[in-house]
Amino acid sequence: MKYGIFGDVHSNLEALEAVLADMEDQNVTHPLCIGDLVGYNANPSECLEVVRALGCPVVRGNHDELVTHAQNPVAFSKDAKEALSFSRQQLSPAHLNYLRRLPFTHMEGPLTLVHASLDGPENWAYVSTRLEAQTSFFYQKTNLCFIGHTHRPAVFLKEKEVRPVEFRKVDVHPERLKVARKFLFNVGSVGQPRDGDWRAAYVTYDPHEQIVDLRRVGYEVDKAAAKILKAGLPDSLAKRLFKGE
Repeated sequence: MKYGIFGDVHSNLEALEAVLADMEDQNVTHPLCIGDLVGYNANPSECLEVVRALGCPVVRGNHDELVTHAQNPVAFSKDAKEALSFSRQQLSPAHLNYLRRLPFTHMEGPLTLVHASLDGPENWAYVSTRLEAQTSFFYQKTNLCFIGHTHRPAVFLKEKEVRPVEFRKVDVHPERLKVARKFLFNVGSVGQPRDGDWRAAYVTYDPHEQIVDLRRVGYEVDKAAAKILKAGLPDSLAKRLFKGE
């Protein structure tokens, strides 16, 4: 068994297909999705269909929820609102019903999936700081939790205190730990990374080796950007793909 945890796909079909191909190369047997299938890019219905065909657990992201509403949120930027409206127009009633039925959280063995913070998952709070991670840890029942939402990979470790950890290959083996620990992993974004690296991000988790590994995968970014422009979406959404911002 090997998990592949991914999310914040945001309608980027080229990035999604590259990540799934890398999962196959990494012998992933159990994909898990932390949500936000739609928004920003040009292939919302195609990405939704690809993820739904995986038959894997998927939790609800804020874009997944908001695309099912008639109105766009005031807090969204103009570009984000345009992309959300585009996604809404592209999705079928069956697609929208699928998104409405997604749960906010999913627990499986030693891990929990949630799009944002476990402190009220429906409120879409970001987890970017030690204090925000500490709040989410209070509600975390499993040793491992995988989130997204910020589009930036990160790791927080809870021992006596909460602290950030460098995200490379993280050893989470309980037999090697002297004290009780919990980990909170942000898996980054498949479709719109914002950490200065344009490549798609996701993580693998091997329960046998007890290793969580951040993966970065190149994809046909030129093709994804061209689709954005052809769809009439804002130029800025295409340009940011090349910069990872």
